[in-house]
Amino acid sequence: MNATATWKILLASAACALALAGGAARATSVLPLELPQLVAGSRDVVHVRCIGTEAAADATVGVATVTQFVVLDRAKGSVGATLVLRQPGGRLGAQVVDFQLPRYRVGEEYVLFVPPASALGFAAPLGLAQGIFPVSDGPAGKEVGNGRDFAVLLRDVDAAQLPSGTRARLQTNPQQRSRIALADFMAIVRARVATP
Repeated sequence: MNATATWKILLASAACALALAGGAARATSVLPLELPQLVAGSRDVVHVRCIGTEAAADATVGVATVTQFVVLDRAKGSVGATLVLRQPGGRLGAQVVDFQLPRYRVGEEYVLFVPPASALGFAAPLGLAQGIFPVSDGPAGKEVGNGRDFAVLLRDVDAAQLPSGTRARLQTNPQQRSRIALADFMAIVRARVATP
């Protein structure tokens, strides 16, 4: 790799960091985000299904990945029937630019906490992995979880705003507290959005 190519990569990396500084860069913080912070920092909180993802050349960062989602439900924001996230990085032929940003699988469902897009049009979930809650089938229906203990994630949420099923789940061992019912989660987020 010649010096010019190295400088282009360094400049692209710096541009990406600045582009994400408006929202997603907060994920580099040592402190984890709790639900009130996730809700407050998001423009949209949506339950979505990934319907497509594609990498394309980008003049600023080399490669950008555009992912499309169909919106199944929303707890905050006014996004339409589809949501499009444009993130820096991806694989385009032999060119790979990896900023360690979230990736999505077509057909999979997620609850996403999405901040406003940067000036360059990039957006990633708030706190990166902290703002993504994959949806999966549980014993009693769809559940969400991103590996974090919901007892910690919800510790600043008024217990009166928690559905009874979630309150019961929070009394179990930490392994069982890493997932809660999707419907309960969306209700908790809606209650938080309505809290002044």
